[in-house]
Amino acid sequence: MLTTYSFQNLRRDLSEVLATIISSQPTFISKIPIVGRALNYKHEWVEDVIEPSEDVLAADITDTDTTITVDDGSKFSTGMILGFSGYDEQMKVISVSGDSLTVQRGYGGTTAESMSAGTKVKILYKPAAEGSEPEDSSWDEPGTEFNYTQIFSRTVRVSNTARSSRHLVFEDIIDRAVRDSIIKLGMEMNAAAIFGRRYADPSDPSVPRTMGGVLYFIDKSGGNVHDAAGAELTTDMMNDLLEQIAKRGGQPNLILVGTKQARKISSFNLTSGSAPIVRTRLTDTRTGAAVYEFVGDLPLGMIETIVVDVNMPDDKLLFLDTRRLALVPMDGRSLSDFDATPTGADFTARRVLGEYTLEVRNASQAHGLIKNLG
Repeated sequence: MLTTYSFQNLRRDLSEVLATIISSQPTFISKIPIVGRALNYKHEWVEDVIEPSEDVLAADITDTDTTITVDDGSKFSTGMILGFSGYDEQMKVISVSGDSLTVQRGYGGTTAESMSAGTKVKILYKPAAEGSEPEDSSWDEPGTEFNYTQIFSRTVRVSNTARSSRHLVFEDIIDRAVRDSIIKLGMEMNAAAIFGRRYADPSDPSVPRTMGGVLYFIDKSGGNVHDAAGAELTTDMMNDLLEQIAKRGGQPNLILVGTKQARKISSFNLTSGSAPIVRTRLTDTRTGAAVYEFVGDLPLGMIETIVVDVNMPDDKLLFLDTRRLALVPMDGRSLSDFDATPTGADFTARRVLGEYTLEVRNASQAHGLIKNLG
C-alpha cells in the first residue's frame, strides 16, 4: 500500500506495486513473470540448440538403390538408422560422402521401397555395439540471444498549494499521482513487450535504448510464421501452426490476439457442430459464454489460454510459451520513485523510474505467429 510522504528524500521500491497492478490488468504482460536481473544494458541468455533429426530426399530412389541423396549430409553419420515418412522401410547408414549416403536397404527385416524426392528422412537413433570404443558424438555449443534494457520513466509534479488543500477523494494527492504513473508505465511496458524494436546506439548514450518485443523476436525468417495473405483465421490455420511448433519441440500455452481475432475464435464454436474445439466458462451470475481456451486437434492436444489485448494488431495472432518469457529488471533498477523537487521550487516532484528488458527464449522454435489475417 502506498503511504504518505513523511520525508522528502525517501526512495521507495515500487516493484511489488507494479506487479500487483499489472496482474489485475487485461494485458499481455500480466501473463509474463517478472524474474531475474539484468547485469548489463545488453542482457544475454543461453539458447539451447537441438540437434537436427530430420532432412529430405533430394532425388527419387528405386527399391534397389544403395546410395541416396539428401539435402544436408552434415546431419548424418555412419551407423544411424533412418525412417521415412509414408514408408515402412528403415535403412542403416554405411558411409557418408557430402550429401550422398551409402545405405543398407530394408534394415531389420523391413521391405525396400521406391521413394520420391521430397520424402522426409527421420534420424531414428544410432545404436552402439557391445564393447564399443568412445566416439566423437555431435554436440552443438549453445548459442546466445540478447535484448537491450529500456528505461521507463514518468515525473509527477504537484504544487504545494494543491498538496495543502483538503481533498475529499484523495488522502494524499502525490500518492495518487504516483499510482497513476505506475499504471501508465505498465501500459508502456506492455506496448514495448509486444511491439518493441531492439535498438541501441552505443556511440551516443543520449539516444534512448529500446527493447525488442515478442513480434520482433518471433517474426523472423526460420521461425514458426504463417502468412495468411489476407485470408480469415481458420481452425486449420491454427492447428497447422501448432503442429509445426510441436515438431520443433515447442509447447505453447497462450494465444495472444486483439479483439477482431478473439471474436473470430469465439465464432468457431458456432460452426464446429458436434465437435467443439473451444472451451467456455458458464456461471450463474452472468448470461452468455466467453471463450477462454483453444484446444488443438493433436491427440492429447495442447490447450492454449486466450488473452485478448486491445493493443495487439487485428491482423496478427501469436502462440506463446509463457514459461520461456520473462520481464527482467536491471539489477538495482526495479521500479521505484524518488524525490525530484528542484531547490526552492514551490511544488513537490516525484520521479517514477525503472529499467527492464524482455527475455524471449527459443523464439524460432517455441513460439509462433500468424500474420496478415483478414
